[in-house]
Amino acid sequence: MKSIIKVLLSIPSIIGLAYLWTFIDPKSIAWFSNNLVSYEYQSPIVNSLILIQLVFLLYRLWSYKNIEKEKKSTWTFLLIAFNVVTSLIYIWQKDDQFESMNQKTIQG
Repeated sequence: MKSIIKVLLSIPSIIGLAYLWTFIDPKSIAWFSNNLVSYEYQSPIVNSLILIQLVFLLYRLWSYKNIEKEKKSTWTFLLIAFNVVTSLIYIWQKDDQFESMNQKTIQG
């Protein structure tokens, strides 16, 4: 995966982490904007960005033909259950490993 695609796919997770932080400490984001868009407007935007990211990552994961189904199932569960954190790990580390494993099994 190219670096620009990795950066673009990381944006929803970073926004999701910031969104989660606003629930923990709502006043911590006041330095950024005094009139924040209320949560009922933020939630659909954040959720739709994360859903788009999730669909793309799951499609990419299951497009590898020579990776064991057990690994795909495990990463599918992790991406769905713990998306905000796990997607960053998958994007920056595991996708490259799966791609190289897929190429090795095709060649060898």
